[in-house]
Amino acid sequence: GYGKVGEEKTMSLGTEKMIIQVITPEKVVIEEKDVDIVVFKTEGQEAFGGEIGVLRDHAPMLARIPTSAVRYKKGEEQFYLAVAGGFVEVRDNRVTILSNGAEKVEREEELKLALEARERTEAWLKGKIGKVEFDEKMAEVELKREAIKMYKEGMK
Repeated sequence: GYGKVGEEKTMSLGTEKMIIQVITPEKVVIEEKDVDIVVFKTEGQEAFGGEIGVLRDHAPMLARIPTSAVRYKKGEEQFYLAVAGGFVEVRDNRVTILSNGAEKVEREEELKLALEARERTEAWLKGKIGKVEFDEKMAEVELKREAIKMYKEGMK
């Protein structure tokens, strides 16, 4: 009797797939179940074109990821994300990516454009910060805060 319960549990685990979550300070960009594989680059590997493919039951890991593409597969369908760097954590068949910015793109061709736009923005910010009296990032945050406040007041 007791062994049977354990066997059933093992069998049900075998059919489980992975979950991918991509989270930015603003929102949860995606949270998808039934993912077969997640592929991403880790920092330091981009020069070698090295990618890591995570399948279910992958060992736990924590790594930095550069501004790059992340793709994942569900069955025969492949999905693409442009991610503005950050961290990836793999644990318990869950892949969590924390990034300053991420967007889902429909086709692989759009990925290149999205990544180039992100890189240009990063380069521009790096060049500007320090040369300007105020911090653009803080100004952007304040602007968003004000916009949200105005929006909420309008809702009342």
